[in-house]
Amino acid sequence: MKAKNIPVNSILFFLIISLALGIFLIHRKLEKAPPLPNSLETYMCIPSGEFLKPFTLGFDQLIADYFWIKTVGYFGEHLMSDRNYPWLYHLLDLITTLDPQFIWPYYFGGIILSLEAKQVEQSNRILEKACQYHPEVWKFPFFLGFNYWYHYNDPLTAAYYIKIAAQLPKSPAFLKTFPARLLTEAGQKEAAIRFLMEMRNTTQDSQMKHQIEKRIEEIIQGKNLKLPQLRPGTNG
Repeated sequence: MKAKNIPVNSILFFLIISLALGIFLIHRKLEKAPPLPNSLETYMCIPSGEFLKPFTLGFDQLIADYFWIKTVGYFGEHLMSDRNYPWLYHLLDLITTLDPQFIWPYYFGGIILSLEAKQVEQSNRILEKACQYHPEVWKFPFFLGFNYWYHYNDPLTAAYYIKIAAQLPKSPAFLKTFPARLLTEAGQKEAAIRFLMEMRNTTQDSQMKHQIEKRIEEIIQGKNLKLPQLRPGTNG
């Protein structure tokens, strides 16, 4: 009897199922093991997206989805405990390297790394990557403008990114005059509220949405008002 030719796709499917089963069994054993003194050890063995990509056997999106679920869990765990996120950028960079068209990790990383994790440089990297793979989305340069305006006290660079956002499809009309407001003391409060409102409308995380709404209310009421101070000569 002649041996039947087994399709390559069937072999790959079998390998993926076997790998998934192996991961499941490992997780079951880890659940029974004593907890690690520091959960960081779990993430220290995760490679970069560039390293992992050649080994995904074409299942880039599936693996990206798996790490996205892990990332949301990682964020929630630390949000409710120490509010320290040393591996958040690494995980988001891995996901967006495996699946650059997966848009939500860019939104999540751009906002959370900036407002919650206070990792502004990493937020900028995610947003710059988003601009590269989603150049038609106006909110990514808009968020970059916020980071430069609010965290770096650099209204000129912020205005540059806002102008880019204003030229993109579906961008709101207010962006046309928004850069001028960033360069005047009188426009600081209005600019802060506008930035935060757009971030609130974008984020899917209910806890972060609540924090953003709280911050908007504080600015409206003038409580704990911390806005960028313009450097001499910036507005004229």
